[in-house]
Amino acid sequence: MHKTVHMSMNPLTDPRFELDLSDRMTKAVRHSGMGVAELAERIQVSRNAVSSWINGRHKPRRRDLVAFALATGYPVSWLETGVAPENPVGPAGIEPTTSTV
Repeated sequence: MHKTVHMSMNPLTDPRFELDLSDRMTKAVRHSGMGVAELAERIQVSRNAVSSWINGRHKPRRRDLVAFALATGYPVSWLETGVAPENPVGPAGIEPTTSTV
C-alpha cells in the first residue's frame, strides 16, 4: 500500500527553501512569472545587474532589493533572511490596488 504525502511548496515557509540571498532572488523571479529583462526594466536597473544578483556575483543595494521585492511580490525580510514574516504586510504607505466598475 502506498501513501501519498503532499508537501507544501510555499517558498516562504517550506524548510526545503533555506537558501542564500541569490537563491531566494532566483526563486522570486521564477515565481513572479517575469523574465530577468522584464524585471530589470520594471525596477529600472540593467539586466546585467539582476543577473549578477541572482547568480550571486553581487548583492543588490537596499533600495534595489526593496524594488525587487515589490516587483516580485516577495517580502524584503524573506529575501534578506529566508525567514517568512509572521504577519506579511506591504511597506507603509503602499495600499493594495483596487478597481472600480
